[in-house]
This record gives sequence, structure tokens and C-alpha cells, in this order.
Amino acid sequence: TTPSLYLRALRVGLTALLPSTDKGSQSGPFGRQDPSLPQVFGRYLLIQRLSRGGMGEIFLAKHGLAGFEKLAVIKKVLPHLAADESFISRFVDEAQVAIKLQHVNVAQVFEVGRVGDEYFLALEYLEGRDLRRLLTVVARQSRRIPAPIALFIAREMANGLAYAHRRTASAGQSLGLVHCDISPPNVLVSFEGETKIIDFGIAKSVLRATATDPKMGFGKFGYMAPEQLVRGGVVDARTDLYAVGAVLFELLTGERLYEVGDNPDYRALARMVVKGEHRQPSQLDPALARFDPLVTKMLRPRPEDRFQTAAELRDAVQESLVAIAPTIS
Repeated sequence: TTPSLYLRALRVGLTALLPSTDKGSQSGPFGRQDPSLPQVFGRYLLIQRLSRGGMGEIFLAKHGLAGFEKLAVIKKVLPHLAADESFISRFVDEAQVAIKLQHVNVAQVFEVGRVGDEYFLALEYLEGRDLRRLLTVVARQSRRIPAPIALFIAREMANGLAYAHRRTASAGQSLGLVHCDISPPNVLVSFEGETKIIDFGIAKSVLRATATDPKMGFGKFGYMAPEQLVRGGVVDARTDLYAVGAVLFELLTGERLYEVGDNPDYRALARMVVKGEHRQPSQLDPALARFDPLVTKMLRPRPEDRFQTAAELRDAVQESLVAIAPTIS
């Protein structure tokens, strides 16, 4: 995949790592009760705040006629970003791409809008949890996600990425879509077994901002590919495939690929990532040895040594899955 101009411009320095480290569960069953809610917001009724991050606030909302309401997720852009005209211009431009993504493994963006001075995205509501919360709860129970389910989730992630990566504009040219922040908080799993990637729209806007502000981090350490850590690295679709490998390692083993710790040495960790120095799943559990070759190929430090497309990765994961659970659904 040929990266777009702003992807080529992405140069993530080590100073950008700290603010965007994934430190754990960012979503509970629902957020704490807010006395200002419920609150009318345009044609939506905000009923609960789910979380707040560096980009915006996330709310559970209702919309529709009384008796016919549907749930949606509202992502508000934070005020200091909404006041930045160049950011909002990019946000709207890129959200137009996100709203065109319609796939079973990508959370759908229904609307991009503005209420007063506040910009927002309205997304489909999925009755489930993100992978970070799932992994946190399973770890508390001293359990691991069964290997067939881990592979099933990874396969669905790859399927969603294959769709996004091959999207073209109306004239037929590639959109060069790359998520660049595939990580447990950005993958939702429903109670009915659906897997959906979120944050294509917001991620693209962050990416544009990164190109002009070297201090603004992008991605989460531990899931970022070497090319995201090296000055001058070129990001493309294979960057997302590395991140899927990091997520799969965690799903299989219950441990993160790189443990950051309380006082991390980011430079040393970055050197390990660039050199491809990481544990194999079998080092944590010998029963996982059959998955070592698959995970290792996904995590090759050189993009040309990894799977070259998400479809190729999806098919490889499917082969491993069928070998151990041919009837899984």
C-alpha cells in the first residue's frame, strides 16, 4: 500500500512515546454517574459518560422518536482541539473517509456533525467490551483467553483491516488508509461474538496533527511497529499487521509483548522493538509453541519480512484456527 502524503510525513520520536502509552483499562461497564446527565446534545440525548481521553469525551446516547430510540456512541472533540481550525479541517476531511467504511469488522460512523461549537462523531453502539477490559478481567481471574478465541478475534481484526486497506476513492485510486493505532482499547468484542475495530476517523486526524507537531505522540507503545519509532520510518498497511501480532501475542499469553512497568526506559525498549527482541508465546507456555511461527512473522522488524497484506495474514490465522477448532464461530 502506498502511504498518503501525511503518512510519509509521520516521524515519531522517542519523546512522543510517554503520552500515548496504553496503561490499562479505559472503559468500565459504564462511566461514573455525571450530575449533568442526561443532557440534550443536538438530536441526541447523552445519558452516560463512558470515558475521556486525549482527543475527546465518549458518551452513550439515545436518538430517535420516543418508544423507537436507538443507542449510539458520541465522541466529542475536546474544546482546545475544536478551537484549532486546521485540526477541525483535517478532522472533517478524514471523517468523510471514516463514514464511508461499512464492514462487519469495522465500527460504523453514522454521522459527523457540530452542535454549537462542539464537533462530534456518532458511532454504532456495540453491546460488549473492548479488548483491554476483557484482558484485564481475565487476568484478575488468573485465566487466559482460550487459543481458538484469541485466533478468532485476530482473524476478524485482519478481515476488517483488509477491507480498510483496499478501500479506494471514487476515481479508483487507493485511499492509503492505515489505522496506526491497533491496540486492545481500539478493538471491541460483543457478547454475540462480533469483533470490530474502532477509531479510524479519530486516528487519521491524530496522524495529520503528528505530521506537523513532532511532540504529539501517535499509537501506543508496545503495539507500535519499528517504523513508527525510527525517525524517517515509512508507515504503511504492514504497520497495522505488526500491531495485530502484538495484540495476538497478548491474547494468547495473557501478557503484553513488551512490559513497560512503572518506570520504563523507553529508549531501551524502543531498541528492543527495532531489533525484534521479544519473547515467543512458547516461552510463557510450551503448549503455545505451534503459534510461534505465526506470531513471529507478524512481528518481524522489517516490514518486507512480515505478511504483506491483511488478507494474507487473515488466511494464515484462519489456517491455524481451523487446525485446532474447525467448527468455531
